Amino acid sequence: MTTQINIDTKSQLAKLIATENIQVQHNKVQTASFDTLNRILTLPVFKVQSGDVYDMLIAHECAHALYTPEKGWNKISGDDELRAYCNVLEDCRIDKKIQTKYPGVVKNYINGFDILDKQNFFGIKNKNLDNDLMLIDKINLFYKSSKRLPFKFTNSDKVWLSLVDNLKSFKDVVELAKKLLNWQKKQIAKLKKLPNFDTHPLVENYGLDDSKSSDNNVNAKDDIKSNVKSDSSESSNDNDGDQESQLNKSGEDKKEDDTKQDKDVISTVTTNLPGKVGDKKLSVITDKMYEKNKSQLYDDKTSFTYMTLPDPKLDKIITSNKKFVSDMKKYFANPVYKSKSEVRDYLQWLKNDFKKFKSDNKKTIMYLVKEFEMKKAATSYKRATQDKTGILDPLKLKNYKFSDDIFKRLTILPNAKNHGVMMLLDWSGSMCDVIEKTVHQLIQLVYFCQKVQIPFEVYAFSSEHQKSVEPNEIYNIKHNDIGLDSFRLINIASHRLKKSQLDESLMILYSMGLYYSSKYNRNFFSEDFYSARHNNPGMPDGYSLGNTPLNEALVVCNKLIPMFKNKYKIEKLTFITLTDGSANYPRGVYQNTKEGMILKSVRGTPVITIGKKQYQGGFTGYFSTENITALLLNSFKKQYGVTTIGFYLLKKLRGWDAQRLFGDRYNNPEGDKLRNQFSKDKVAITKKDGYSEFYVVNAKDMNVQNTDLSAVNGDMKAGRIKQLFSKSMTGRIKSRVLLNKFIEQVA
Repeated sequence: MTTQINIDTKSQLAKLIATENIQVQHNKVQTASFDTLNRILTLPVFKVQSGDVYDMLIAHECAHALYTPEKGWNKISGDDELRAYCNVLEDCRIDKKIQTKYPGVVKNYINGFDILDKQNFFGIKNKNLDNDLMLIDKINLFYKSSKRLPFKFTNSDKVWLSLVDNLKSFKDVVELAKKLLNWQKKQIAKLKKLPNFDTHPLVENYGLDDSKSSDNNVNAKDDIKSNVKSDSSESSNDNDGDQESQLNKSGEDKKEDDTKQDKDVISTVTTNLPGKVGDKKLSVITDKMYEKNKSQLYDDKTSFTYMTLPDPKLDKIITSNKKFVSDMKKYFANPVYKSKSEVRDYLQWLKNDFKKFKSDNKKTIMYLVKEFEMKKAATSYKRATQDKTGILDPLKLKNYKFSDDIFKRLTILPNAKNHGVMMLLDWSGSMCDVIEKTVHQLIQLVYFCQKVQIPFEVYAFSSEHQKSVEPNEIYNIKHNDIGLDSFRLINIASHRLKKSQLDESLMILYSMGLYYSSKYNRNFFSEDFYSARHNNPGMPDGYSLGNTPLNEALVVCNKLIPMFKNKYKIEKLTFITLTDGSANYPRGVYQNTKEGMILKSVRGTPVITIGKKQYQGGFTGYFSTENITALLLNSFKKQYGVTTIGFYLLKKLRGWDAQRLFGDRYNNPEGDKLRNQFSKDKVAITKKDGYSEFYVVNAKDMNVQNTDLSAVNGDMKAGRIKQLFSKSMTGRIKSRVLLNKFIEQVA
């Protein structure tokens, strides 16, 4: 019975065995391999997964990572025969070393081989192990079975086994492979065909010309001896004779002179032999059969794109609030398209209008602050418990016979969490006609956080701030890093600012929202358009609307979040994104090659490695920017315990938008409910991978309401006054979508 494999667990196992933080990837490949240049272990994805087989493969490939030199393989890359023999002998050497170093994998090797052998992976079912295989195949199976297959090795075979047991380095492997290959060619040259193996599906490379000898019963050891008598004097100088002490593992008695003669025979026949047997080449048929059968278990449909995150250079990416305000004030002082007098008039109007905006919203914000504190207190009280202090209550001693409750009680309230908020504002071109409303909502949320003393940071992500900057100037790029665009994070608000500084920064943001509203709004006859907004000087270079580097911003936040949490001891961080579309498409994945760093095209299910964890996309075989966004947000939740809230600003509910966001209205009963909720409340809560809560907001009707109660007079009945007041407060609170939903999450 097979078991499901925990890919992430197996990845950690590989790293432990390899004694380094290698990258482990599972992909649509035909065999496990190790990239020694970039330290990446790649394992196949199997349809039927066995824990022992997986662990055996992981241990085996980690052994290659630890003990097989890359340069060694390169030197023999052009010789298929030698490479096949070296592959078998190197496997014998490294498997022995890894099992010695990590005895726990010995059982995996034994069970893994048995599983594969039962499925005839090596093609030896119904074959005579002693007569139907060449020595290299016997060696391959003998060592892969942990020396459990019942081969009847001859004395000369045991000499070779002894040499295999004593392989110390890859150089030893190559030298022994050459000797064994040449020895095997000498034996085959005397045969017309391999005994009982002429019908094997992979035996074509072993075919020999009919002109060769047809003696099928030659004893390998005796034949070697009879052909080297005249050359026996050469054997005395061969160093392989030192392996003599490793023989006799089968328990058979041997005479000393026979042992010496066996050693001399091997030494002599492996010198000055032809490199080929006619036009035929030798290979290891058990290894070929194993590879052929193993491919049937591969999942050839599942493919992954593995990525890591580049290290962002924060000083090159983040525009501080101080610089943001300074840039805007300099532009106001030296406008490009307006006169200084026009800008002076505009600034005076802006200060008055922003002051009025603050005043109109102050009472509602304070009301919501009170609501927030009440909800938070109620939640804490609901979680309160009573505990016995261990101090006797004298007034209850009289009850000791019929009650064990004679201790004083202590009510324990859970400790209040230290809240924190980080917000990302989409500063892209598609936001142009809703940016003013979004800014109004955002400013209220900032002032709310200020009132309840929640640490906060607000950033706008923009592609326009450094168009000419190359990605390698703002990221430290390494192999497998996702290719990202150049961009900037502009710190538009922060709890670190003094009250006057925060007001100034938010007033500038308010002005930026007004600029785009007047630019794209067709209502040219509004009262304040000619008197003030007409004189709006616009934007300096680098602050205009561009594309949507949301994922780039999230990569940077992966570095900012732990810094923010640690600095302010934040226990409950709420991370908010405000956007109206999907992120930019990644530029690819960086590959470190001998020619340098190149960008490789992106496809397959994305898997992002962050720290020691791997995060996989939700749609197998499908790559999208939304998948990348979801993976990054999921990593925030798992790494840092962050609550992720997404506000998706929808300007018009088109058919395909409703289908994508709310589901099929005909097959999904919840779809109609969400549509109705969206129409009634201006917002609908739907599911979105990566987000704890995802709100689809009616951006077209997102104006902040401040109902006028001046109509209330002394002649009105109490019921009517109550009705007007209730309607007023309901409208005020509901219209503050961001703030209202934020309170629901964090209270």
